[in-house]
Amino acid sequence: MICWWDMESDAGAAQKATCLSVSGVITDENFKTISDFTFRSRLRKSRAFEVDAMLAHGIPLEKIENEPDSNGQLINKLEKKFNELKKQGATFVGFNSYNYDNLLLSNSLFVNLKWPYITNSNQWDLLPAVRAASAFAPNSLAFQINEKGNRSYKLQAMLAANHIKTLGAHDSLNDARSTRDLASLLFKRAPEVYKAATALKSKNNVFPKIKDGIFCWHEAWRQTKIYCGMTLGQSIFPGWFYLFDLRQDPEKILAIAKDTQALTKSISAPKSYIRTLKSNRAPIIMPAHYSQYESDYRELGMKKIESRYKLLKSHREELCEKIQVIMRDKYEQKNLDQTEKEPEEMIYSLDTSKIRNDMDAFNLAEDILDKKKIYNKFGEHEHIKQLAKMKIYDDCSEEEFCKFLSKRELDKLKKRIANYLLDTSDKLSPFTKIPEQLARLDTLKLQAESDKDDKKSLQLKSLDDHLVKMMAEYEKYL
Repeated sequence: MICWWDMESDAGAAQKATCLSVSGVITDENFKTISDFTFRSRLRKSRAFEVDAMLAHGIPLEKIENEPDSNGQLINKLEKKFNELKKQGATFVGFNSYNYDNLLLSNSLFVNLKWPYITNSNQWDLLPAVRAASAFAPNSLAFQINEKGNRSYKLQAMLAANHIKTLGAHDSLNDARSTRDLASLLFKRAPEVYKAATALKSKNNVFPKIKDGIFCWHEAWRQTKIYCGMTLGQSIFPGWFYLFDLRQDPEKILAIAKDTQALTKSISAPKSYIRTLKSNRAPIIMPAHYSQYESDYRELGMKKIESRYKLLKSHREELCEKIQVIMRDKYEQKNLDQTEKEPEEMIYSLDTSKIRNDMDAFNLAEDILDKKKIYNKFGEHEHIKQLAKMKIYDDCSEEEFCKFLSKRELDKLKKRIANYLLDTSDKLSPFTKIPEQLARLDTLKLQAESDKDDKKSLQLKSLDDHLVKMMAEYEKYL
């Protein structure tokens, strides 16, 4: 069973976003639809939206604000649905889900006091698979070329290039269906790539696959590139591995391995021969012979690649240890600046089972006074207490919040919200700032007026009115 899923939100950065809708299409392994679902919510009272995100999905603001469910209620329904599917052995597949939807899901669960890694055990992402197909099965899918002369891997561009019909972009249910349809085409036209994309959806299966031997993988930035190499060993981060690109002569690297400075310089180069593989991202591992699709490896030939592998295999443990030391030092230096984080950013702080149990109990409690009792159990976990207050504020009436704590605490909370929503500084923030969005609206309104686009002008006015009203509500708390 597969759940093809998608989320629509009010911001481009997952950290800042509120999920407005989430949909899933449930199919069997042959892409036959079993069922589907969609959950929607209102905006959160404590967050502002990004104008461009609202324009992208095009959901009328009036419709969003008239949704019966709060964001917390949406997340409750989503958690229940995903847990049901997990029990049935479902695999979760999105398009660009590793870089956005998964992050949004995890953050949404966390700020609602829920365990944030609900899909982690059995998932993969169609976008890397499509990129892999462009490298390892170059004639399998069609691609549009963007304004920079590169292949476009955006979902809508892929659908158009491959003549896949869709009912509309940036609708969570339509995008979930489109993800299913594109995956079905990939299955038909590039079966080896599809098989590889689904083979390592459990991170426990990754290391046995890459432990020994030569293999290929792909990496993508603006373009997709084939790499051929071998595993050196564990990274300094659990579940990550250092790979050696056999395009580089290991003999030269081993010759400088005793010189820490020289080795550091060599692995820090822009085109470093040390690559990193993340086991929790369903890596796509292909046989070594696919390296011959890439000119550098083709010039080397398989015999040369194999001889480099044999040479390095007997030295890889000691080389890996030296790289670990260098990388650990770099990481520690990078993190000397211990900038204080907002509670909403402290997703990796769930370090005890007790706090998780209390969070679950808080969500299960139906009466506001029962929630208050559990809130008091959070003790010194101030970031969890802050999230609990925000959740009650977003999901409940002000009258209920005052039963939960007090009018004084409500005013303190509104002051905090006002400080980050109305911030006019250039300081980076995990929250969308209203002044920035009003400035963006001014630009877009002038453009719409110049284009005589009355429909867009009305849409922009609606967004502007909402933000101005929001600003007026919070200004008095500054």
